[in-house]
Amino acid sequence: MTDNQILIGAQHQAQLEAAKAAFFASGGQAVELAGFTYKPLPFRRHPEPAQKIPKGVQYGARQQRSKERAALIAEMAKKMTCREVSQKLGIPQNTLWTMSQREDFTFAPGCQGKRKTPYTDAAADAKLAERITALRDVGLTRHQVEKKIGIGNGTLVRILKAFDIDFPKRGERREASSRESS
Repeated sequence: MTDNQILIGAQHQAQLEAAKAAFFASGGQAVELAGFTYKPLPFRRHPEPAQKIPKGVQYGARQQRSKERAALIAEMAKKMTCREVSQKLGIPQNTLWTMSQREDFTFAPGCQGKRKTPYTDAAADAKLAERITALRDVGLTRHQVEKKIGIGNGTLVRILKAFDIDFPKRGERREASSRESS
């Protein structure tokens, strides 16, 4: 601040003090006014939520067919798996699962893990056993026998167990041949 501004401020202060002295000399009194008091906003009154009108249950032809279909599927579910019912009726499996949860019924449990085929023909298996022993005696490996006959490893193992055929695996055969040479 400059000296000039200080002088101007001092003059204003002197004028204010003179005005106060004249006020009190003429009989005026200082009145202290009440300060600001906080008044909170009024409570908001929200309207009560309207009651929802319950939807009437429709008892039409479509609902009747749905109940009949659910009863049919529940009856089938006692003896069949979900996949079998789905294939028979042409309804997706997820639809059947949701229906079973809604109608409170369960499907027959399916086969867990590797599926065992119930089909076994004893005469065909006997022929395959003869061919397997003949090819083994010629000197073919298990894999070569599978390719030659056109069967899979599971079928080969099943026939070897059923007819008690000794057909060692390749590693076992090597060990046997290495023992004979030494």
